[in-house]
Amino acid sequence: DDGKEIEYDHYDEYSLLLGVWNEDILVGSCRLVLPNKTVGLPTLNVMRIDSEKLVHNERTAEISRITVAATYRTFKKTIEVLQIMQHKINQIASEHNILQLIGAVEPSFLRLLNYASLPYRPIGPIQYLIGAERLPVLLTLKGQQ
Repeated sequence: DDGKEIEYDHYDEYSLLLGVWNEDILVGSCRLVLPNKTVGLPTLNVMRIDSEKLVHNERTAEISRITVAATYRTFKKTIEVLQIMQHKINQIASEHNILQLIGAVEPSFLRLLNYASLPYRPIGPIQYLIGAERLPVLLTLKGQQ
């Protein structure tokens, strides 16, 4: 009603939206695209992937649209938000028998994920996507390595 466009695409029907809250303030969010045969996963649909680094199966989900509120974009606070987000994603992954998580991130964001002890690793070359150079990345969940 306020005239602002809401970002929406055909993956949203197969996704969960997650938020990190500090009391009543949303400080971070992301989208988890669940495994599906209808539309697939954004990164697998548009990026070049090294097939030797990714186990192709139906138990792969994708994390996208990661945001952290401007007031939380200090190194320490961002790390905390990412870790909380990943903890919830891991719970959901366990409930849905998801074995691996993929995404497409800028190299600097991959470094930040690794600093947060979230061991995502590249599974393809750097590529131009959505206005920036990004790497397809993978996190193999515990017990699946």
